[in-house]
Amino acid sequence: MTEPSPENAEDRLVKARERLKSMRTAAHSGSSENGLGHPPEGSFQRGVGTADEERVKATATKGRLTSLELDPRAMRQSPEELAAHIAAAANAALDDLRAQTESTDTEPTVDPAALVQTLRNVQEQGMRQMALINQSIGEALAKARASIR
Repeated sequence: MTEPSPENAEDRLVKARERLKSMRTAAHSGSSENGLGHPPEGSFQRGVGTADEERVKATATKGRLTSLELDPRAMRQSPEELAAHIAAAANAALDDLRAQTESTDTEPTVDPAALVQTLRNVQEQGMRQMALINQSIGEALAKARASIR
C-alpha cells in the first residue's frame, strides 16, 4: 500500500481536475461518456404522436419534429384535413416528448464548473492541512531527536 504524501494527493487531485475538465467539455458537446446524464448520440428521448387512426405518425426529438409518416390512405383526404391531422400528430409527439423530459428533469444534475471550483477549494484546503501536518511532524521529530542527544 502506498503511503499518503502531499505528492500523491496532488497527483490525484490533478488527475481529478483533468477528468472534470474533460467532463465539462463533454457536457458542452453532448457526449455521454461523462456520466452526467446526457444521453449518447442517437439515444435521445423520442416523443411519438399519431392522428387519424394512426394514419399520420410524427416523431419528435430534442424539441423538434424529426419524422413524419403518412399512410397512403391519409393522402386521399383534402389538404385541409390532412394538414389538421399532421398538426395534431406533431403536437402529440411534442407533448409526449415534453412529458418524458419533465419526468427526467427531476433528477439532480451536476454542474461541472461548480464541481471544479469545489475541487479546487478542497485541494487548497487539503494542501494547507498537509503542510501543517508535515510541519507538526517535523517539529515532533526535532523534539524527539533533541531529547535523544
